[in-house]
Amino acid sequence: MIRIFQLDETAVRKVRDIDSFSDTERTLWVDLQNPSREEIKSVEDKFDVNFQSQQEQLEIESSSRYIEEDEFLIANSNFLIPDKEQPDGYLNVPVSFMLKDDTLFTYRNADLKSFADTVKRIKSRRAVFSDGAQILIFIFESRIDYDADLIEMVSQEIKAINRHLDLDAKLDKEMLLKINDYQELTMSIRENVVDKQRVISAMIRSDGWFTEEEQQRLRTLIKDINSLIDHTNFIFERLEFLQNTFLGLIDLEQNRIVKIFTVVSLVFLPPTLLASIWGMNFTNMPELSWHYGYPIALGAIVVSSLVTLLIFRQKNWL
Repeated sequence: MIRIFQLDETAVRKVRDIDSFSDTERTLWVDLQNPSREEIKSVEDKFDVNFQSQQEQLEIESSSRYIEEDEFLIANSNFLIPDKEQPDGYLNVPVSFMLKDDTLFTYRNADLKSFADTVKRIKSRRAVFSDGAQILIFIFESRIDYDADLIEMVSQEIKAINRHLDLDAKLDKEMLLKINDYQELTMSIRENVVDKQRVISAMIRSDGWFTEEEQQRLRTLIKDINSLIDHTNFIFERLEFLQNTFLGLIDLEQNRIVKIFTVVSLVFLPPTLLASIWGMNFTNMPELSWHYGYPIALGAIVVSSLVTLLIFRQKNWL
């Protein structure tokens, strides 16, 4: 799918194919989402650009995510989206940005919320965007806001888990795996935010591609990113603390169970000893001739158990 946003004297017009493209109007943004080979070829021929394939975007090194030449600027970044195959999972989608002659070109193979928000912003406030650089900055601003929402969601989930985590809580592997999932998600968010930090830092150092006002917006973005990184560090610490608390509660629960088994074993130790002695069938055992030997033996067994329980109670072992 191709979406082309062109600026005339009064408004921004959206074009969905090259055939409806007007050479007389100023092109702000050319967005390729899940494009076919024919669509990519038509845009490359029309605007004299060259897009990287999806495989090339995935294999590109972090040090080469930003390329600046005299005629164009290229930035590659990963965007985190929910995984449709795994309800609680997220995956990275590479997105390629290119600025050429004040026109922004984007190439992506996923539907991204930050791009949808940018389209809505263009429709609602058309006077805000006068070139592709402003659209590029707004996409990153929207993306950072979305990452902040993800971090806040993880923080709220951690609070919910922490409120229900006590000795009477159901301590099972599902809860431990849930904590691990949030650790993986926080790590993915941090990696994506750091990726944006490197790209935006390079954009700030660029020569002549951004105005002073746009540079100020980029510097504000860097401050927001730094605060998100600090927040992810705090979440990591909370998750580690929560994981250690969870494992500590499991240890306490196991110790309590072992204690119960130990007490039960010790309570039945004296009766077992008496029953073992009186269970010997020697000929000269005087107890064999006792008339009330059986009830006396039962009473002694019960009393020995009760005495053991009383001693444990007095020692506060129960």
